[in-house]
Amino acid sequence: MANAEGTRRLLWVTGVLAAATLPHLGHLPGWVPLLLGVCVLWRLGVSSHGLRVPPGWLRILLAFLCFLGVLATYRTINGLHPGSALLVVMMALKLLETQRSRDLVVLLLIAYFLIFAGFLNNQSLIWGGYLLAVAWLTTAALQQATRSAPPLPARQVLALSGRLLVGAMPVMVILFMLFPRLPGPLWGIGLTESSATSGLSEEMSPGDITELGLSEEIAFRARFEDTAPHASQLYWRALVLDDFNGRTWRRSRPRSQLPLRDGQLEAGGAEIAYEIVMEPHGRHWVFALDVPRGAVSEEVVQGADLRLATVRPLTERRSLALVSDLQARADRTLAARDREHYLQLPAGRNPRTRELAESLRADGLDDTQLIATLLQRFRDEPFYYTLLPPALGAHPVDEFLFETREGFCEHYASAFAMLLRAAGIPARVVLGYQGGEYNPLTGYHLVRQSDAHAWNEVWLPETGWQRVDPVAAVAPYRVSQGLLGAMRAGEARAGRGAGSLRWRRQAALVWDAANTLWNTRVVGYDDGSQRRLLERLGLDGDYARALVILLALGLGGFLVILALLLGRGLLPARRDPLVAAWARLRARLARLGLHQRVGETPVSFAERVGRERPELAAEATGLARRYQRLRYEPGSNPEQIRRFVEQVRRFRPRRWRPAR
Repeated sequence: MANAEGTRRLLWVTGVLAAATLPHLGHLPGWVPLLLGVCVLWRLGVSSHGLRVPPGWLRILLAFLCFLGVLATYRTINGLHPGSALLVVMMALKLLETQRSRDLVVLLLIAYFLIFAGFLNNQSLIWGGYLLAVAWLTTAALQQATRSAPPLPARQVLALSGRLLVGAMPVMVILFMLFPRLPGPLWGIGLTESSATSGLSEEMSPGDITELGLSEEIAFRARFEDTAPHASQLYWRALVLDDFNGRTWRRSRPRSQLPLRDGQLEAGGAEIAYEIVMEPHGRHWVFALDVPRGAVSEEVVQGADLRLATVRPLTERRSLALVSDLQARADRTLAARDREHYLQLPAGRNPRTRELAESLRADGLDDTQLIATLLQRFRDEPFYYTLLPPALGAHPVDEFLFETREGFCEHYASAFAMLLRAAGIPARVVLGYQGGEYNPLTGYHLVRQSDAHAWNEVWLPETGWQRVDPVAAVAPYRVSQGLLGAMRAGEARAGRGAGSLRWRRQAALVWDAANTLWNTRVVGYDDGSQRRLLERLGLDGDYARALVILLALGLGGFLVILALLLGRGLLPARRDPLVAAWARLRARLARLGLHQRVGETPVSFAERVGRERPELAAEATGLARRYQRLRYEPGSNPEQIRRFVEQVRRFRPRRWRPAR
């Protein structure tokens, strides 16, 4: 390959290898892409500058060391990421020994596998389009590598590759829709909890949720079967925090892992059915509209603190059908040990907050009046809702309530819960999301990490656990219109930078619609979707048999159409009727031994026929002159051609000569 044509082919192949490796750079150890780059430069130097190929023993040693390197990095060679690293290493070392076109073909086949692994690693619409383009380039490089003639120009080979891919689309669609699918997404294989994280965590300290305030990352999408509740009612429950050390709220174990008891939850209003599509977060949490009603499926359970959780961590995008009751009541009776737990406070922490709660209780206020008094205090006094609250010291609740008075939702939820507990009212903190942006293009409510929120639940003897959101008293627009609504109202002193996000959110709705369609119709097409498709086609009986029949019919029909199209292309083109008639006349004369010679005009041929067979002279010469005039002179019309064809049809010379 030490020539210009070989170098051109090699450039195509190495370009494809680099493009196929790009989606994996985020999880590859640094030495793997470095190895690929060195091998590419070395091989190009061999082709263009006559460098020597490394000897076989060195290549074998490198292969062994690279294998050990992958094993040492991942502690295994199984799984998506270790397998991708091995593929890149194989490509790099194989590149050093390429000599024939067959070697280039092997490299490109490895590139196809790497493209597939890239889609398993990331199924977003952007990467899907990118990997499709890489597959197009790989197909073009495969054509260049297998040509015996010089490589084609880039535009020509890309056009040919595009036609091949377009021609394969029907088969791809048939296989995608009808090939039997594994339960659960295939791309979930090999993912672990560390592969995805949520914006929320299992504990809350001042400033934790503030960090999510300007995050545009999608947490989940929700679509209601009927009319959606008002934005102020969209509280999406995730976690309940009930253990407080003076600064940080945590989940208490094993209390937080107790299952929902029979009779613990009472219906209070009409049930709301909706679908939620959650992004992978590597935890068990399910974001459900407050209050979710019981376990939804075998894979989802409900705890005694009313939260929903999956049996296995969510390491891939999941869609769940849920039901909630906004007016449901829980724990109308509270056991003595539970009441004591929800009143616990650490000794010696935040003393001024304790004094405030005790003084309010000393005024003779009952539970409902005390809660209303605290909320009115947040409204009347100069408290501010801000994304940049000042740092707090050893007594964070005291400093927030009596000094800084600036905070995000976690500051208000933490302070409110401690005030209630200090006043003898059971209280806890709920983490989740509040609100959501409706996308009319998809019908989904889009909930981002910036919608992360913390609120409180208080226990009252008349109602059981009841939601109270102190932020609604300080920044009511945060609850009714979301974070940006609060900023528009001037209720976030440090939120000026968020104004620039408004136009981005509006522009992102169209992009989100495309992503939602991609995620729900393509990435989310699983065995359940396949069954529903068959049911719509009236094939809801034997699932496996219906799939096989439809798959066979689809592929068979496509092959028949393809055969007809190819056969049509192989048929000879319909000839000019004038030329066809003259060819018929020549064939009839040829049966008499009279053949038209090369270079002989029609009239000259007819005159020679007349000399050898005088009885045919007049008719043959007349037909030849008429054909030559119609064929080469302007002014002929279809009627004259039709008469000529008819005269040729009647021209049937005998095989024998007539007697003289």
